[in-house]
Amino acid sequence: MFSSRRLVVVAHDYRFATLIDEHLRRTIQLAVPMVRFEDVPSLLTPETDGDLLLIANDTHDVTALETVVRETKVQLLPPRLAVVETEAVRNSGQLEALTPYLAHRFLWPQQARELALWAQRAFQAGVPFADPASETIAQTIRRRLINHTPSLTAMVDRLCIAATHDVTVLLEGEPGTGKTFLARLIHDCSPRRGQRLWVVSCGTGTGQGIASELFGHVPGAFSGAETAKVGKLAAAGDGTILLDEIDALSLEHQTHLLRVIETGEFEPVGSNETHFCKARILAATNRSLTEALERGRFRHDLYYRLQVVSFHLPPLRQRPEDIAPLVRGLVARYGTKYAKSLYSVGSETLQVLEGHPWPGNIRQLENAIQQAVLSSRGHELKLHHLPPQLLAQTDSPSRTGLFSSSFDGTLKQTREATERANILRALEKANHSRTRAAQLLGVSRVTLYKKMKLYKLLSRNDAPQSPADTPSPPGVHGEHRNFY
Repeated sequence: MFSSRRLVVVAHDYRFATLIDEHLRRTIQLAVPMVRFEDVPSLLTPETDGDLLLIANDTHDVTALETVVRETKVQLLPPRLAVVETEAVRNSGQLEALTPYLAHRFLWPQQARELALWAQRAFQAGVPFADPASETIAQTIRRRLINHTPSLTAMVDRLCIAATHDVTVLLEGEPGTGKTFLARLIHDCSPRRGQRLWVVSCGTGTGQGIASELFGHVPGAFSGAETAKVGKLAAAGDGTILLDEIDALSLEHQTHLLRVIETGEFEPVGSNETHFCKARILAATNRSLTEALERGRFRHDLYYRLQVVSFHLPPLRQRPEDIAPLVRGLVARYGTKYAKSLYSVGSETLQVLEGHPWPGNIRQLENAIQQAVLSSRGHELKLHHLPPQLLAQTDSPSRTGLFSSSFDGTLKQTREATERANILRALEKANHSRTRAAQLLGVSRVTLYKKMKLYKLLSRNDAPQSPADTPSPPGVHGEHRNFY
């Protein structure tokens, strides 16, 4: 009996999924893992090229199934998708629109034998699906970064340190660069992941207001304080608290916060009773704290306490390799939220988005994609779906860096030239490691190999790396090296 994470069964109905599993065990001696539809995003990376077997037991499964298909195809993820459907689902015709995006559709139980023969592909060499239950913290962090922000994978080792050690962390970067995302990633991979992550914006209140938000207050502590309030430092319990815009705190509140970090002790506003904060503290700032230090607006001792581990997130304009995966991830998310039948992003659309400076960083990009998805029609997000103000900025004379004034060939030729140049730059940056280059480009190794072959970037001695280019394994009794 063999178990392979090259094939994963996805189902809402556990009993139906068990029937499929028992059939595969009996016919080809294969045990397959089973997950829910909502668990699929945690399995996928741009490298995984196995098969997802989606179970459609009744018409209620179609919406969840469509979400998996949409998010996989929009993000150009390499897994092949197949469906096992009952006669009721087949007769409803609800899956017809998805047929072009599916590798196979099997009618159960009529095509049980064909299903077993197809499932033998799980023994083929390739990259298995992630196993969140057994992967290391570093693997989890890398998987979550490479899906949407591959440029940040250089931070994996330090993020692993930040996640596994209960120390203060300082996150610096312009507004909208992903500081809250990084804080959540650290929290989710830490021993406190079973608790909540609390976010407090220190820039939204002043004086007693922010003090009450952080430390709480007792009745009568100040005008309007009619009842007691539990502050975030106490409410967070054993979880994690992110203090955003920490540079906005006054020197007095910085003093109180320094005491919390050093001893865990604090008093609610208007109270003499000392409380103890058990939460882990992360801090974020949109501005340079070194400038605040020089101007005497930030305490040196607090700065050093916060900066045990620190991360600087570059603005999006300095991370062009992140734009395409971010766009695809956002299109997938909003396509699901607004029930849009989007399965791809047009190349011209991506070209415009990659050429925009994004002064508002990821937050601005997210807003633009949300608007585009809402106005979209059809299966592809096209150029004219983008917000008019974005297209107006793109067409302005100041944006001459995006489009040349001279005619340089067809859109297809321009796109191919750009792809070829990007591949060469990625290979050079990755010291000619295809695996690393594929990570930088946000594609699978299979896709990179095919592109290199298309653009004649392979040497004569290069061996195919795609499972499609290698001989098929000899079946369930083949060499053990083919099994995962």
